[in-house]
Amino acid sequence: MAKKIRDYKSWVTSHTECPNCHYRFNFRHSKWGSVSAVRVGSNWVFICPNCKTKQSFLLKKGEEEGLPLIIDMPLSSFLSEAFAGLVALVIVTIVLYYVASKNISSDVFIYGFAISLIAYIVYMIWLGFISRSSGRTYIMDQHH
Repeated sequence: MAKKIRDYKSWVTSHTECPNCHYRFNFRHSKWGSVSAVRVGSNWVFICPNCKTKQSFLLKKGEEEGLPLIIDMPLSSFLSEAFAGLVALVIVTIVLYYVASKNISSDVFIYGFAISLIAYIVYMIWLGFISRSSGRTYIMDQHH
């Protein structure tokens, strides 16, 4: 898996230091977006893999030899999880429509859809919160 991540052309590796604990590491992230990091100007805000506090990191170009490599979770994995929730919502809606079409009252469909939509919104909030708060990064040994 590491080889696939390393060969993917949209990945960029930078090096940085935590302003809180001064832990130095290389950080590999996607050019197309991140789930665990937010870019604010020239800085990136994410959870330090060492002290586990949210910090603003200034990423410097290039990889420094000998530093641990932290790999960010790409936005595509978050989107696939969000898409799975959307598929579940569509399936529930279709089932509700089928059940409601057999019933004279449309209350089953309306209330069922409302509950399903609320569940989907809660899932998306949870997914976003977990994604940002967990850091969704992992340490990888730089020596192959």
